[in-house]
Amino acid sequence: MVRAWSKARLSRALCAVGGDRLVGQLTGAARSPLVVGYHRVVERVDRLETPTIAPMSIGVRMFEQQLDWLARRYQFVGLDELSALLEGGRVPGRPVAAITFDDGYADVFEHAVPVLVRKGIPAAVFVVTSWIGTTGLLGHDRLYRLLALGWPRSRDVLMRRRMVVEGSSVPRTPFESLRHLLAHRTLAELARLCAELEETLDLHEEPPASLRPLTWEMVTAMHRAGITIGSHTERHPVLTREAAATVLAEVTGSRDMLRRRLGTDVRYFAYPDGAYNASVVEAVAQAGYRLAFTTCRHRDHDHVLLTIPRSLFWENSCLDSNREFSPAVLSCLANGVFDLRSGCRRAHGSSELVTHE
Repeated sequence: MVRAWSKARLSRALCAVGGDRLVGQLTGAARSPLVVGYHRVVERVDRLETPTIAPMSIGVRMFEQQLDWLARRYQFVGLDELSALLEGGRVPGRPVAAITFDDGYADVFEHAVPVLVRKGIPAAVFVVTSWIGTTGLLGHDRLYRLLALGWPRSRDVLMRRRMVVEGSSVPRTPFESLRHLLAHRTLAELARLCAELEETLDLHEEPPASLRPLTWEMVTAMHRAGITIGSHTERHPVLTREAAATVLAEVTGSRDMLRRRLGTDVRYFAYPDGAYNASVVEAVAQAGYRLAFTTCRHRDHDHVLLTIPRSLFWENSCLDSNREFSPAVLSCLANGVFDLRSGCRRAHGSSELVTHE
């Protein structure tokens, strides 16, 4: 609450003197398309089944408030139009914004799509192809629930397996543990850890219905309604942790599956967890994608269009001290004000990176 209050107060002060727009000009955010990323859109976040990864969910009311604020300041474009703008080097007369979703949760079809259609807003959904139409959980949801339901015994398992180290770097919460593990372990290692946690802690629950994926019928319906369907790999590994052959198989296999299912070309890709390095970008280029999206503002000089930054929004990303929607905080987010403080802590594995176009 203290952090939210400070953030809202700083945002109001900056917006009152035009500081948000000035930062946007200095960082280049004001001259670049704003690409917004979401994950889940639910009826109400306070009614979500727990435990769940909070920064991945937004309620319908907050979702509409954010879209309405954006609509007053930006022209919404689909990824085809965004691609034409970027590839042609054209500068639109009005700032443009694109709306995207990652993973492929069913609640996007149930709650987000009706809002987007009613408001006439184009959007794209990046799906994890092997998860669509199944009854299981995505790896990060499965791991987080096991960590949280078994805490702190689950942390003891991590310590015993040396998946975290002794000392001050030991994660203090299930969410910190999840972030640490995703950044340092392969998909196969995480699957083995989940199996061990299930056995050791005797946690064999049925997957919550609230975390179910889209069906292929839903994906097809969205595609026919004009929503762009992009790739988010086959299984959602953090690609920077995987072998080169696995990376190429993930980015090409997902594209091939979508082509077969939808009968159309698939030109857009989003990196799981926003993570990429030079070899991952090369694999995405080799697979034939035109645009690819990350979650930080670094760009690869050789593949600028394959390292497009996005701003990830969720329920609590732009709240005031009363936990209500704050236009000032959203303006600061859109203009990259908070990026000045946080920067990028990822190791992209390339010395030729730029911070904006």
